[in-house]
Amino acid sequence: IVANSIEAICERSSTSSFYPKFIGSSIANVTLSVLKDKAFARMFGQGDPRPMPTSSMALFAMRDSTTILASFSLPNLISIKLQSDYHINKSTADYSSQLITPVAMQILSTPLHLYGLDLYNRSNVSAIERTNFIKNEYIKTTLARMSRIFPAYGIGGVINKYIRKEGNYKLKSLYAN
Repeated sequence: IVANSIEAICERSSTSSFYPKFIGSSIANVTLSVLKDKAFARMFGQGDPRPMPTSSMALFAMRDSTTILASFSLPNLISIKLQSDYHINKSTADYSSQLITPVAMQILSTPLHLYGLDLYNRSNVSAIERTNFIKNEYIKTTLARMSRIFPAYGIGGVINKYIRKEGNYKLKSLYAN
């Protein structure tokens, strides 16, 4: 709702939605997601529940911000690049970039996720132990995050784009007179 509202306002004012959509969507989504992660870490973490370190929450916020960027702002830029540099038609470029970008971002954001969890679960371990934990958990966690992100932001993003396009077309045809 936030991303769609911001995009609609920016379209009507002939302004780029890149930064407003990223900032607005991040404020809405990241806040709720970090609160969810804080609760899950307390419920499923190792040992007795304890306060979530600020550094863990900051890492979760960075993780979610990169996913928001890759889901709402970057696909359009990547689509334009695919069209201009590789001569891919607009529809294919739009759908491909929306399906691939949020999923691919998990390659970069998963270490943030694992680091944040490890800071909560094992606060007094060495950098080597922490790095080994991230290495050991990276592939399965990345694949799990990709499979969660693909339907929500990949397929969901394609469906949302289609509904927005068709809805705008119908509204313009109704009110063009």
